[in-house]
Amino acid sequence: MAQFEAFVFCAAIGFAMAGVVASFYELLTRRPADFLLPNQTLATSGISILLSMFGGPVIVSRKILAGLRSREVRPQAAALGFLVSGMWSVCAGIFVLSLYIRM
Repeated sequence: MAQFEAFVFCAAIGFAMAGVVASFYELLTRRPADFLLPNQTLATSGISILLSMFGGPVIVSRKILAGLRSREVRPQAAALGFLVSGMWSVCAGIFVLSLYIRM
């Protein structure tokens, strides 16, 4: 049971971190985080990659919810998308916790 709790904790930490990253981006740019960002310079390309890596679970979840509301996404595809978002959150949570442990 402890392994499952650690798994859920990592998912929660990862998704919370993704929410913070996506919200911070939205605060700075006044537009929602998305995978399609302008890649004009090396700096914006780097920011785009970091945003996609760490804010990805929230971006995917937002797109899935929008697709469900507009009935463009079937429930089975949405479930698969949420599964991918959840696993991405677990990976991000493990990364964040490993950084925290090393500090």
